[in-house]
Amino acid sequence: MARSVADVKKDVEEMEMLVSESKRSHVKEILQIELRKLQIELSKLMTEGDETKTKSTVKTTPNCPTVSLTNYAWDQSNKYMKIYIDLKNVHNLPKEKITCNFEAKSMNLTVYDLDNRNYRFGVKRLAGTIVPSESFFKIKTDSLVIMMMKQSNTNWEHVTEMAAEKSKEKTKKKPTLDDSKDPSEGIMDILKNIYEEGDDDMKRTINQAWYESRNKTSSFD
Repeated sequence: MARSVADVKKDVEEMEMLVSESKRSHVKEILQIELRKLQIELSKLMTEGDETKTKSTVKTTPNCPTVSLTNYAWDQSNKYMKIYIDLKNVHNLPKEKITCNFEAKSMNLTVYDLDNRNYRFGVKRLAGTIVPSESFFKIKTDSLVIMMMKQSNTNWEHVTEMAAEKSKEKTKKKPTLDDSKDPSEGIMDILKNIYEEGDDDMKRTINQAWYESRNKTSSFD
């Protein structure tokens, strides 16, 4: 059973008293060795206590609601992918209340007990691979900057893998004029695609254009 800090402190005090009162050098040496052991034990207990206190400061406050952060801005250099998050008063928090865990293809940020709220932001699948050990975050006035070191000096089209995949799909679906087709047929394909992906206003505009085109054709017949 682990002893308390108070108990070990009392043992240290008593051993120090015995060392000071001992007359024979050999006995004093033995007592000093035991004293040193007690001092080491006390130091370990006090260190463990400090670590427990530090951990307790970053635990989620039971009555504190958690807010998911979804709005962010991003930028990049050859070396880093950077995410910017606005969060009022975040600079007033001790750094121990902000944690950011990095993995090769993901990151997760948690801010504890900021104005009676916890905040979370994460990306489960990044568009590229990062170096977790070289990634970090910075605290700015009313904002946080997440610095993710890229594994390779390549340009990322997006932050998330999902956004990158959607962009590729959209590019694939984008129609082009086929040289083997009749030009008018190719234009019709493009218009059909625009119609299918367009909003209500776009569809009304195209329908009106087709209607007017048919009427003009009929008037010449």
